[in-house]
Amino acid sequence: MDESKRQLWEARFEEQANSGMTVDAWCTSKQLNKYTYYYWKQRIRKAKMEPMEKDTTAPLFAKLEMPSVSDERTTKVGLIIRWRGFELVLSDPYDITLATQFIRQFSQS
Repeated sequence: MDESKRQLWEARFEEQANSGMTVDAWCTSKQLNKYTYYYWKQRIRKAKMEPMEKDTTAPLFAKLEMPSVSDERTTKVGLIIRWRGFELVLSDPYDITLATQFIRQFSQS
């Protein structure tokens, strides 16, 4: 991937995120096709993931911990996921969809 294009699109992604506008509105204001925006977003994200996928030493699973009995949140919490300095607290320990989205999102950053 051309480094100058990558930098250009990363700057555009940041500008859109800071604009407070939806992607559609921002692309319209910049006279950009929203499908081109999403194409580059996916392409850059994929390029960032490739080194991680090639690294066989990278962990494939995140440690999931159930709260201990001494944890004051035990009555309100079913599952706590702590990963890379972030914490996801689920009241339903069986909501695997939310936990999966959380892990997927932070593994891409």
